[in-house]
Amino acid sequence: MGVVSALDYLKQPQKFTIPSVCVIAGDEAFLRSVVFKQIRATLLSDQDADFSLSRFEGAEATFKDVVRETAMTALFGSGRRLVVVEQADPFFSQNKEKLESYLDAPNQAGVLTLQLTSFPSTLRFYKKVSEKGLVIECKALPKKNIPAWLQEWAARNCQATLTREGAEVLVDLVGDDLGVLDQEVRRLSLLADKGDVNVNLIRDQVGTWRQRKVWDLVDAALGGQTAEAMRLLDKLIAAGEAPIAILAQMSASLRKLSAACEVFFEAGKNPDLPRPTFASALEQAGVPNSGYIKEKSIEQLKKLGSRRGRFLIQTLLNVDLDLKGGSRTAPRMVLERFIVQISAPQLHSYEILR
Repeated sequence: MGVVSALDYLKQPQKFTIPSVCVIAGDEAFLRSVVFKQIRATLLSDQDADFSLSRFEGAEATFKDVVRETAMTALFGSGRRLVVVEQADPFFSQNKEKLESYLDAPNQAGVLTLQLTSFPSTLRFYKKVSEKGLVIECKALPKKNIPAWLQEWAARNCQATLTREGAEVLVDLVGDDLGVLDQEVRRLSLLADKGDVNVNLIRDQVGTWRQRKVWDLVDAALGGQTAEAMRLLDKLIAAGEAPIAILAQMSASLRKLSAACEVFFEAGKNPDLPRPTFASALEQAGVPNSGYIKEKSIEQLKKLGSRRGRFLIQTLLNVDLDLKGGSRTAPRMVLERFIVQISAPQLHSYEILR
């Protein structure tokens, strides 16, 4: 009993006794789901699962009904009864005092589990659950920590070997949604030779056609290949991609490149400081300092140059505002103008870029 992180709980669930009241709390929905599945597997056998589990929706559940379920004995099965209130924030908000009283004398025949998005440690009920029950915290992982988590997750749950470089590429292509990453790793593990999920397999199998085309579009634009960038933009829009969505995907890499340019600019103000390398500047901007992503980002940073890079953030902001209603110009034309701007090395001031 006490407070434990979801990752620690999932590593060794056998170390933790599930008490009569358990709170699964945090903004990471995937971890909340996986933690509950593990609690269910711990408490209920296969024979018990259908008969000893009761689910309630937090917006509709009443305290009386929930507590009554914790006291009921299943007609079949031999395990403890598991009662879960899903999306329980409204239920918790309406029944705080009743839940505090229940915690003093809970029904021992059942386990009451609340799934909460928000559960501040300053709450009296939080302190009480941490003393008499169990709080499992499912906080969102910092993006920089996700590749390491993904490597361990792949090995433990998918029997797959995933290198650090492969994990970084996968996060870059898919994003930081743990549920989506889990699905991709499981799919890739079935395609991998002897469970080896390497970078080549990931790049061949992961990412939609649209994602790859946006990556190619950025490459073409930064390389001054305006006509090729426009051709790729035309294909994306013809395929149904909205200009605002295309800009969002472009911004994911362009913002990091701009931040790296700012590192060079700040270092140039102080001649006594060592001049950063491309790799070190990109690392400070949040780009992994190894593997394919680093090499590709260095190429793009060299193409971008410091003059365009310094003002790229402001330009991205202007374009984003224009696409969200700040301009009467058609969205496609706004995006075309932006591509022309970043394709032209001679454009190096904010006034021109605007």
